[in-house]
Amino acid sequence: MNILVARMKILPNGPGIKASTFEPLIIDILPDGAKIRQITEEPIAFGLFTVFADVEFEDKPGALDVVEECVNKLEQVSELETIAVSNTSTGVGE
Repeated sequence: MNILVARMKILPNGPGIKASTFEPLIIDILPDGAKIRQITEEPIAFGLFTVFADVEFEDKPGALDVVEECVNKLEQVSELETIAVSNTSTGVGE
């Protein structure tokens, strides 16, 4: 089955919440078969950060919706936007 990667833009609900805060929370709440590939942050202003999470999941109907719903359930999330979805690359001979 194909694996997709979604880049999610997460706005925390308060200042001082960084990627290091979100990573374990997202790992715990993701559905089976989904995992974090990368997580980064960019400062906005006054201690606020935008968190970008790249999440891998299986390419099947409704999978992205399930991942978005799981992450959006976190009380630390103010807003969530999926800004890109792409296939992962495969190596030669696979």
